[in-house]
Amino acid sequence: MIELHTFTFNAFGEQSYLLDHGNGDATVVDPGMSNSVEREEFAFFCESKALRITQMLLTHAHLDHVLGAAWITEKWGVHPLVHPLDRSTYEAAPRSAMVYGVPMDPLPAADFSLEHGQTIHCGNNQLSVRFCPGHAPGHVVFVCEAHQFVLGGDVLFKGSVGRTDLPGCNPGDLVKSIETQLFSLPDDFVVWPGHGPSTTIAEEKSGNPFVNRSKTGMMQQSDYSDFAD
Repeated sequence: MIELHTFTFNAFGEQSYLLDHGNGDATVVDPGMSNSVEREEFAFFCESKALRITQMLLTHAHLDHVLGAAWITEKWGVHPLVHPLDRSTYEAAPRSAMVYGVPMDPLPAADFSLEHGQTIHCGNNQLSVRFCPGHAPGHVVFVCEAHQFVLGGDVLFKGSVGRTDLPGCNPGDLVKSIETQLFSLPDDFVVWPGHGPSTTIAEEKSGNPFVNRSKTGMMQQSDYSDFAD
């Protein structure tokens, strides 16, 4: 039985996730711990559950989602697994940290081999990878079919969507990603996003003001929708 735990870290209110495999191993997704207090909180939780981190996955490589990557590598010896189209995003994170005035350790070497359709094993459980660009060129989401949830990064939020005003963003791609990769999931799937509270596919399909099932969303009524055909 997989267990999902969530932590809110750093000045951006980023949601980091810990997947307990049920056998002593665990996967961390989007490690955003940015200071000693946040690192100690995460480490204490792992120690209290007798968990060792055996995988580090990134939905994408924006600054707030990688602030803890170096520490995870140093402490547990694992390196981040990232989609190859987000290499430039990963490499730009230290420069973004300087712009925002956020302290950041040098990033560890990453494995840029994540791909759409790939299966990630978490003990006896599995995550399937879906390519969802738009907020970042190499953005992916991780779908757990058995437990009906998706770790969605910054694609779809409760009543909102990922921002598209950053380098590498593409609003048309974001609309297409939501419509084809997230709204194709069953309605009762829970979306655990990179910021803010969880939501469900049904809730966002019916009432998201930017992208929804009835195609009345603000982004669907703009020129961006041309890219989503």
